[in-house]
Amino acid sequence: MNSFDIHRFGKALRWMIGVNMHSMLMWTLGLILGVFMGEMMVRFMMHATTPQEMNHSTDVLAGFFVIYVIIGVAVSVCNLFVELDKKPQRQAFLMLPATNLEKYLAAIVFAAVSGFVMMHLSFIVGDTLRVAFRAVFYGDSWNSFVVSEFVKMMTFDGIGVHHTLGYRLMGLVFLVCGLTWVHSFYTLGGTLFRKYAFVISSIALVVGVTLLVWFSKNHEVRLFVTNYEKGVIVTEQIGIITYMLTAFFAVFSVVNYWASFHIFKGFELITNKWLNYDFYK
Repeated sequence: MNSFDIHRFGKALRWMIGVNMHSMLMWTLGLILGVFMGEMMVRFMMHATTPQEMNHSTDVLAGFFVIYVIIGVAVSVCNLFVELDKKPQRQAFLMLPATNLEKYLAAIVFAAVSGFVMMHLSFIVGDTLRVAFRAVFYGDSWNSFVVSEFVKMMTFDGIGVHHTLGYRLMGLVFLVCGLTWVHSFYTLGGTLFRKYAFVISSIALVVGVTLLVWFSKNHEVRLFVTNYEKGVIVTEQIGIITYMLTAFFAVFSVVNYWASFHIFKGFELITNKWLNYDFYK
């Protein structure tokens, strides 16, 4: 049973869904309520009354929920093995009739897809409830959905349309490689750490980004530079660090996934309090 089999992978994925379904539903319901209350509070604090103010508050909420979705998916990825912290669940998972690769991919796919779906679903339903509530009790417009602006931001609609094709392609490659690396980084954290994986991984990520920003500021390093003259682009420049970071993201995405899978293959029924891996064996 060394080759990859889609049927064994599907059975392992269905097992992951069954074990995590209840907690995922509870989280979704809680997030729906959180989105609804959060949007209501922001609308109240911004005192939006005119169409221009309403549009501005909608843009603010859309920007906030882009971050909300990204963080939610990262938390989901970091918690990919959180339901396996008890011996019976871990034993059942390790004894599934599937290879290590099939079980590992089932966990990774479930964590990423379920987190993405859960965050989007909670946002759409929560936003819809807010619109309905405001329309019924305050007479607001039924067209004040944040979803449309949110979709534009998530798909980067209209961003960079005035730049050259090469500039835009490099921006897209940098973005994809960066997001892949972030996913691999949180996957590694979620596989290695048994407790507080998201917190520990996020602290390490924030420290790394802070050091990069400090270095860029003190050495006048820029990723993408665009100079305008009377609203028209006159020069474009892609910094050398952009290519270096893109290569770093690509290489260390592979390294992170490899290390995560290596740790997963060493899973035991009983581990220490903090880690899923015994470095001394």
